[in-house]
Amino acid sequence: MFSLSFITTIRSFAQHKLHFSLSVMGLSLGMAIVILMGLFIRNELSFERNQPNVNNHYRLVMHAQENNNEYILTTPRAYQQLANIAGVDDVFYVFKTQMASDDKVLVGQNAFQLLANVAVTPNITQLVNINVLAGNLQDALNAPEKIALSRSEVLRLFGSDIDTEKRVYTTDFKNIIGKTIRLQHNNRLITVAAVFEDLPINSHFYFESLMSFAPYQHIGGNVAHTYVALSAGADKGKIAAQVTEVFNQIWQWKNIYYRLQAIEDIHLGPNFAQDMKVGGAMSSVMICALMSGLLLLISCVNYVNFTVAQAANRAKEVGVKKALGASKRQLITQFMGESVLLAWLALVVACVFVELAFPFFNQLIGRPIAFNGWHDVIWPVMGLATVVGVVSGIYPSFYMANFNAKAILSGAFKQGRQGVWIRKALLLVQITLSISLLIGAITLAKQLAFLQSLPVNYGKSQQLVIDDMPASTLYGEQQFAFFDALQQIPEVIASTAIDFDITQSTNAGIFIEDKLDPSNPLSMSLAGVSGNVVAALDLQLVAGRDFSIEHASDWYSKETNQVSIILPESALSVLGFKDAQSAVSQQVTFAAGPVSRATGVIVGVVKDIKVGPVNYQGAPVVFVCGLGIGGRYSLVVKVAEPSAHSTQKALAEFIRARLNIAPVAISSLEDNYQALYQEQQRLAEVVQIGSLISMTLILIGVFGLTGFIVKQRQKEVAVRKVLGASRISIVNALAKEFLVLTFFGCLIAWPVSYFTLADWLSGFHEHIIQSIWVYGMAALVVAAITWLTVASLAFKVASTRPSLTLRYE
Repeated sequence: MFSLSFITTIRSFAQHKLHFSLSVMGLSLGMAIVILMGLFIRNELSFERNQPNVNNHYRLVMHAQENNNEYILTTPRAYQQLANIAGVDDVFYVFKTQMASDDKVLVGQNAFQLLANVAVTPNITQLVNINVLAGNLQDALNAPEKIALSRSEVLRLFGSDIDTEKRVYTTDFKNIIGKTIRLQHNNRLITVAAVFEDLPINSHFYFESLMSFAPYQHIGGNVAHTYVALSAGADKGKIAAQVTEVFNQIWQWKNIYYRLQAIEDIHLGPNFAQDMKVGGAMSSVMICALMSGLLLLISCVNYVNFTVAQAANRAKEVGVKKALGASKRQLITQFMGESVLLAWLALVVACVFVELAFPFFNQLIGRPIAFNGWHDVIWPVMGLATVVGVVSGIYPSFYMANFNAKAILSGAFKQGRQGVWIRKALLLVQITLSISLLIGAITLAKQLAFLQSLPVNYGKSQQLVIDDMPASTLYGEQQFAFFDALQQIPEVIASTAIDFDITQSTNAGIFIEDKLDPSNPLSMSLAGVSGNVVAALDLQLVAGRDFSIEHASDWYSKETNQVSIILPESALSVLGFKDAQSAVSQQVTFAAGPVSRATGVIVGVVKDIKVGPVNYQGAPVVFVCGLGIGGRYSLVVKVAEPSAHSTQKALAEFIRARLNIAPVAISSLEDNYQALYQEQQRLAEVVQIGSLISMTLILIGVFGLTGFIVKQRQKEVAVRKVLGASRISIVNALAKEFLVLTFFGCLIAWPVSYFTLADWLSGFHEHIIQSIWVYGMAALVVAAITWLTVASLAFKVASTRPSLTLRYE
């Protein structure tokens, strides 16, 4: 019985080649998308799942109630107070040594920058799984003059000492233990004490080398990632309140509280500028899951439509089998078997699509997906194909099994109107989903373009950023000679020092005394810069002047505790100034970092700059001349041709020769800003590709249905031609029902898309207003594709001589 059904199924596929080909193509596209998205979602949800005691480990996150911004770095000064909180079993610190310029090294005569060097507390192995390949990790973490390197970092730094053409074994790394590297910053000699395996991809932790935290434990600023291990059953809310109290006592903060973020929630939680690597987003996972489900649904609808549309071609087969004694159950089983077998065949094609698309997909999502081969997912994908086959085959199987055998064999069989309405309803679902996806893709692209076009009130197109500069050069006694020499490079227009990443977030706060209420200082952000900041960053000066070497008093003086400042325009009213001009030459009292009750002389007022992404509601930025108190120092250089290789080469050679720093990290401020929207850009591209695939599936569906409809109505077409109808009128008559479905699809898709996108856009501080033309364009595109698809087949039939169709009538 089984073999007979199998042979019948194969013969059916061979007899109905168009139905078979279109069904396989549609289902394979849908399943390929689901498999790719499934691998992506599985990867996103797997972060930190293999870490030790993952359910008890949390990261400290500061939340500012004034602007709802959050910050993930804290001061190591709080270690003992945190450790003393009841319910806290352990405290872990992770500090990027790049903030202390301790990541540039010499290996022999070769200069390198350590890719991701961090200083950690010795208990790090209780927080992160680290597979040691050689040496003793605890030696590296307990001794300040030692370091542990990852497998990749060893090969990069000491590749000449290892036979990299062969597989590297653990024993090969034993030769690396005891080798030395030299820190360029302070000429310290560091010994390699351990080699560990590269961290897995599915972790928010990222480091290529580890050092002892001991040299950095007394840093006063908020510079370290802080994690805590809680006791089983500990009250997280109570502990968070005590953590808040600890830091409020240290900093005398107000309107600030801390929350505990479970480490397994970090990757899909909010992305922070200080994260060890770029995280994902739960919204992206949900959108990808929803989109892949919709595309698979469209594929299944195609199959149902094709099967029902060509059911009349198999009516005699059903009638004969019923006459020979076949039961309805047997027929349903046969048709369901055909559907499942076709889905399995489509799965093979889908796997080929996945293999071809996998490299491009990894590039699209911006991170490699762990995929160990099909044996790792064979049962889930087989289950997917089986479910698709069953779901797609349920209605067609019952529909055909219910055919009346007597009517079929007597020649009186007519396919009922029920099948027609089902086909139209399913096609309406396809069209509705495609219009919605297209509206979403256009809106996403518009929102992204809008975010990137918003004014940030500083220049990006001509500015180059040189990172990891020594603070002593930018703010010390030699700064004037340094900037004067830099200005002699022909391509340089202006330059300034800066102690934060302007495309990410500020590193320090400034508390300006309120003259009406001195006990409640006004909290703002501090930008420690040098001279010519307005010229170098193209700030929009409202009143006053730039910092200038011609005014020596502009620079911060420890003796007088006085400095010149440039205020943002938004700070004028809260400080009691009626306009920008009246603020110039006035004085304010402020505190920032180690400086308290300093006098700031206002020499200029500029329009507020937007630090970080536009949906980050940062505090107003006050520019302070010669007072760098951030953890990372950079040089911003405005040049005539930022993309010219000769310009960047000249700057790199100048820094290398002047400061003996190598390698020199130079980036474009424009590129750094565009990187802020990388995740949104990727999401937009994914939705755009999804909308294109949905258009392809609709084209396949309409093409297949049109072929069946045209075949059924070819006599009607011939009669219309005899009566004088033109070919274009015949094409429009055949396309009319599809265009009517497109109209009803719009009536459903438009309100659903509007409210869904309105909810999504509300998550942005700045967002576009939805445009009616987007909805009209989506409808026109789907209508045009539908009409052209119908026309391509209908025109051929309308061009056939009527006599060839009606000669037997």
